[in-house]
Amino acid sequence: MKRLLMSILLAAAMLSPAQAQQDLAKLSNAQIEAKATEVHPAALYVLASRLLAEGKGQEAANWMYAGQLRYRFLIEAAGSAAGNENVLFSALTEQVGRPVNEYIAGNVDEWLAAMDWALEWDAANANGVTSKTEHAEALAKVRDGLAQFRAEVEADRENIPRKREANGLVNR
Repeated sequence: MKRLLMSILLAAAMLSPAQAQQDLAKLSNAQIEAKATEVHPAALYVLASRLLAEGKGQEAANWMYAGQLRYRFLIEAAGSAAGNENVLFSALTEQVGRPVNEYIAGNVDEWLAAMDWALEWDAANANGVTSKTEHAEALAKVRDGLAQFRAEVEADRENIPRKREANGLVNR
């Protein structure tokens, strides 16, 4: 897993010249958090992966959803110019997003709280990678998508534990 994350981080650095000068893999979790508004969204996935490995599942989910929101926004704003960003996002979704989601969905209240945290954090903080003002329509679309997903989870809250149990997943 560590090798995969390093590869992903290096790929993200190649995609973003501003990031190429930083070796994000050497940054501590606290340093990534401090730079969260200016780093490529892939760095937030790296942070989420580390936090999950440290047993900090709620924090991992918070940052994973913040990273997902920022990454989806970056891709939506770039349109057809997104290029390899789609590939990197898919890899991160599978390698980091899946285990974080498997953990956080084990408690629907915590899951909803993670999505709320990400939406609130994104609204309250600048985005140094993708301009919120220049791409306001794309941002609204992506934020609405996460809000709709949150509403679906809320509406299905009673069935989620049963579905998880049927799939061999733990409920907390």
